[in-house]
Amino acid sequence: MPDDEPSGRPAAPGHPDDGADGEERFVEDLVVRGEAVPEGTEPLPPGATHEVVAERDGVPTQVRRRRFSAHG
Repeated sequence: MPDDEPSGRPAAPGHPDDGADGEERFVEDLVVRGEAVPEGTEPLPPGATHEVVAERDGVPTQVRRRRFSAHG
């Protein structure tokens, strides 16, 4: 069962253990929520926690955490 978590449960869709698809979904969700902005954006807008450091065909593929959310 390669898609199982160490606990034996199946990995949830979009979970980081899903491999590349999970990573792409994570980055996409950050961008959609406004939590990821283009690299070099200064100062970070309210709510932004990550910056996009790599894109493929105009689609963000990699982010870097810049700060943690101040609200929760």
